[in-house]
Amino acid sequence: MRIHEGNFAYDLEQPVDPLTQLRSKWKFTVYKVRPVEQKLVSGEADTREAAEKKARTELAKAARSADSQAA
Repeated sequence: MRIHEGNFAYDLEQPVDPLTQLRSKWKFTVYKVRPVEQKLVSGEADTREAAEKKARTELAKAARSADSQAA
C-alpha cells in the first residue's frame, strides 16, 4: 500500500515467506516521487503501526532535508 504526501511517498507491506507461507515483519520504503521516483530509505518493524511510524519519521526527515536544500 502506497501513501503519498506531497513530493514523497511510502510503501508498507508484510511479505509472506514462500516456503512456510507465514507472514514476516512489516517492511516500509520511503520514496521521493517528484520529479522522478527515487528510493530514499527502507526498513522493517514488528507491527504495521510501528512500520508506519518509522516511515513517517523518515519521510519527515527527507522533507526537512529537501526544504533546507531549497532555501
